[in-house]
Amino acid sequence: MKKALLLATTGLALILAGCSNSASSSKSSDNISTYKTEMTKGNDAVNDENYSKAEGHFESAVKAKKTDKASASEKQARNLVKAKKLMNQRQFSDAKDALTTAKEQENGNKKMTSKAKSMLTQVAKIQKNRNNFKLDIKNAKSMIKAGSNDQARSLLEQVTNFKGVKGKYYSDLYTQAKTLLDTLPAAAVNATDETKTDTDTTDNSSDNKTDANSDDQSNNPAAKGDFDIESRKGQGKEITDADIAKARQQLTDQGVKTVGAWSDNDIIRAIKNARADGRDTIQPSDAKIR
Repeated sequence: MKKALLLATTGLALILAGCSNSASSSKSSDNISTYKTEMTKGNDAVNDENYSKAEGHFESAVKAKKTDKASASEKQARNLVKAKKLMNQRQFSDAKDALTTAKEQENGNKKMTSKAKSMLTQVAKIQKNRNNFKLDIKNAKSMIKAGSNDQARSLLEQVTNFKGVKGKYYSDLYTQAKTLLDTLPAAAVNATDETKTDTDTTDNSSDNKTDANSDDQSNNPAAKGDFDIESRKGQGKEITDADIAKARQQLTDQGVKTVGAWSDNDIIRAIKNARADGRDTIQPSDAKIR
């Protein structure tokens, strides 16, 4: 009787153990299947550059089966999402930190590593542009205080005409530059041109008037002490206001902190000297009289 009971008990234990192993094996198989499915979906989302969606799938993959690859992919996707959010908030230094972490992630997804690198390049470019815009606005303010409105206008228009300046990464600086521009008076009309037009359209009686005022030197630069007015002809090519604004930006990019103190005369001379040397980019030394 005891022997029969023992055999029955042992048999039951074996049956229960078999059932348990079967259930465990089934659960493990389901987890592996879920893992593979979620990893595939996550990688597909990466291909679509939908990193928020990718992060969710990689997180599910980690829950199904925690592997180095799944964990690394989840972290990478999370940092890309974080970086994009920080960029939209113009917190570029923090965005750069998140992108650097994503780029250096071990066992990461190659496409996300590549994306992190390209976004780092983008952030660096945005920061450089913003620094240039800030310096232009600062110099323009100094020029306005000094009464050099035309020079200030050139710098401010350089900011407001920049492609994409109204977008989320620069819109705050666009607003600053545009506000300053709106405070400037209308651009001065060339007095010499006006005089020429008046002379050409008047009758002969005006000649007597001109003779009577032959001592009027108001339109003569030399009479006002501007003996060194530079001609805008440089190497046979007219130097425009756009050329002057571009040259100022070139100096700013080279780290010149006193660009605001340079007169248009200085800039024109620098452009002519650079052209004489066969260069399109001016240098601080080009402003010297040769």
